[in-house]
Amino acid sequence: MKKILIFLVFVSSVFGVLRPTPDDFIACYEKNKASMMTYEGLPAFVLDENHLAVIKLPGQKLNSYIKYDPFLNLYLVRTDFSLIKPMFGDEESLNRNDWLGILDPKNPYIGHLKYLANNLNEKDRLNFSSKISFVSSPCCKVMGISLSKSQFIGNRYLNHFKKYNDVYWGDIGVDFMQRGDKIYVSGVSANSRFWLNDEILSLNGEKIEGLRQLNEAVLFSPIQTTLYFKVLRDNDEVEIPVEVFAKQYKQESKITQKNLVQKSLEAYAFGLGFKNTTISSVKPNSKGKEAGFLIGDKILKINGKDVKTKQDIMNIFSDTTVGEFEVLLKRHASKFPYSNAGGSTGSFDFFLYLKR
Repeated sequence: MKKILIFLVFVSSVFGVLRPTPDDFIACYEKNKASMMTYEGLPAFVLDENHLAVIKLPGQKLNSYIKYDPFLNLYLVRTDFSLIKPMFGDEESLNRNDWLGILDPKNPYIGHLKYLANNLNEKDRLNFSSKISFVSSPCCKVMGISLSKSQFIGNRYLNHFKKYNDVYWGDIGVDFMQRGDKIYVSGVSANSRFWLNDEILSLNGEKIEGLRQLNEAVLFSPIQTTLYFKVLRDNDEVEIPVEVFAKQYKQESKITQKNLVQKSLEAYAFGLGFKNTTISSVKPNSKGKEAGFLIGDKILKINGKDVKTKQDIMNIFSDTTVGEFEVLLKRHASKFPYSNAGGSTGSFDFFLYLKR
């Protein structure tokens, strides 16, 4: 008997959880079909007793809704009639061995979770084909709304989406990246308290376990919440309190000649002219002059981003959501005030800072 039990444990560990059948998920469809509907011609999904999430499709829009969220591509709709709410599950508790299915009355798709998204600009992913419906566990708990291209919107995002009547996602003007098991500041757009390459040690006194946890802690924070970061900077621990503000939605615009001219004008407001990435002119009494730029300086990076052409510089400087620019320059040694006239060779890389 003991040998049989050991064998069964071994088989379970090798082959994982028993694969559910299409009939299992067809039964889940029957259980949850009252929570899926078409609303003014668009696919709609019940969030609670009086709220629907409605997917916006190309060329179609609703006549009446609470808000449209461009990040999720969802309308939030409040109904005058009661809705049947499904039983929601916790997608964050899933692992890659857990089975999931896309609910359909005849042909459900079945597979596993691939990964959960690290930030708002991507979607949770499945490792199998998908279509617009609910994504469900075999025990019929809804994990989110499935989309095309193996994507889905997890419940944690849907819960935040329905919480506010206006589009709101938290932001602190800082981008993060993960290298190994450590998280660093990779970009700063509207928060001068952080420096590039600050290592994030903790948030609100707790160690951060991963990039997704950190990004979502910011995204889901109520507006004007104060978050308390501890970072490692030049071997010193630095405490940074920061207030959360609303993330702004920036729609990509087509690049036209008019756009390029406008970008050039906006960049030239710093009083700097360029020949490729080398500064060719500096206006007197300009922000560029005040910051210490000189003719002949070669720009290497801006806010940690490599620049290889004049247009790269124009594109970064023209982003009006960025309040401060950290510019990495290369300058010939002879132009430093402490160098010996005519006797210095080589060049130095160093930083200057521009404020809008």
